Amino acid sequence: MNRNKPPRATREGSQSGLSRREFAQRAAFAAAGIAVAPGSSMGGPPPEPYSLPGPAQQTPSDTGLSPAAEAEAESKIQFILQKYGSRLNETQKADIRRLVKEGQKPLEKLRAYALENSDAPALVLHPEPAANRRKD
Repeated sequence: MNRNKPPRATREGSQSGLSRREFAQRAAFAAAGIAVAPGSSMGGPPPEPYSLPGPAQQTPSDTGLSPAAEAEAESKIQFILQKYGSRLNETQKADIRRLVKEGQKPLEKLRAYALENSDAPALVLHPEPAANRRKD
């Protein structure tokens, strides 16, 4: 028996206790942008969303975003706060909310620009051979 090889995972599950099925489900949720806490039951109810108390919270009409962009920004905020919320104070949470919503505005404009699969890039890099360069 070779002692340098790591022990193999069994069919019942890997050494970390994460089954292949659970790994695949978490990977699918991550690709879809849905946060799943490690060790949590995936069939249970979703966690309560975090919301800032008081007047610091903006309404969708204040941000100038479409309802779809507002919902996307809110889901990004919820993901960040769910993942790092215990490490952040209220000022940092308000900054995250503000920065995500500010970043959503140009993203919405960028997505509105229609592109076809056959559209060429606006800028093509044509590097010069080393022999053609000027010596400064």
